[in-house]
Amino acid sequence: MLHYYKFRQDLFDPVAARDVYVKRGAGKGWPEECPPIRAANAFGFDILANFDLTFVQKTGRWEVIKDVVIESDFDYAGDGASGADDDSPGVPLTQQYAWFWQKGQKLPHVITDNVYRRIANQVKVSSFLFLQTDPNELLLMTDVPNMHRPFRTMTALVDTDWYPASYPWHVVLELDRSQKRIAIKKGEPLCRVIPVRRDSYFARPMSRASFSDFFDRGQRWLATHGKFGHESPDQAGDEARGLQSPGVADITRTYVKQQMRSKFVVLQ
Repeated sequence: MLHYYKFRQDLFDPVAARDVYVKRGAGKGWPEECPPIRAANAFGFDILANFDLTFVQKTGRWEVIKDVVIESDFDYAGDGASGADDDSPGVPLTQQYAWFWQKGQKLPHVITDNVYRRIANQVKVSSFLFLQTDPNELLLMTDVPNMHRPFRTMTALVDTDWYPASYPWHVVLELDRSQKRIAIKKGEPLCRVIPVRRDSYFARPMSRASFSDFFDRGQRWLATHGKFGHESPDQAGDEARGLQSPGVADITRTYVKQQMRSKFVVLQ
């Protein structure tokens, strides 16, 4: 389970991902009509932009127009490790919304000048969310599937089950260098987050017997559920190569009925 706490309670919660993100015009065959693509689009939670963001590139350098710095709606008074008095009055925390890597920076890690030139188009944007997952669950942060935008989310796998981050997590966006101005609207998805299990995953080739069983099972499924009679676009070529070509099976409606989709729900 994904556990979260908002830096300020009037900010956005994570939201369950959606099947469709792009409004299409008339016609048939749009990618979003494909059941596996719809399932991928809707797999996980979206982190939303809490404020409008505009980036402008001037002489090869990106700037944030009207950046935002906000205060938390809770007070922080320190802890025993920092030597603060537990009875002392607390103060709100502050958090910047967007910031770039710094040339010559030493913390949180060193960036040499040659590397800085390559990543100067990357910007960190705060989710304003403290994030935690259950034991042995990690958080995969990545781009929203099948969306083409003038920025992309850098993919990261974070150990949110044990790493006690005392700050809101940020998203690293890579801005398209060919653009001069990039705008992200309030409420637009910044990135996709997916809880995944920490485990061992394996791959191995099928034996000939296993593949024979697999292939036969597929043919039986097609014979049971497929609707034939549609000529293959390359039927003549198939026959020339000595391949049997009974036509193309229409399985769309059957696939959707048998598809087992995961559910993502934000509990209030």
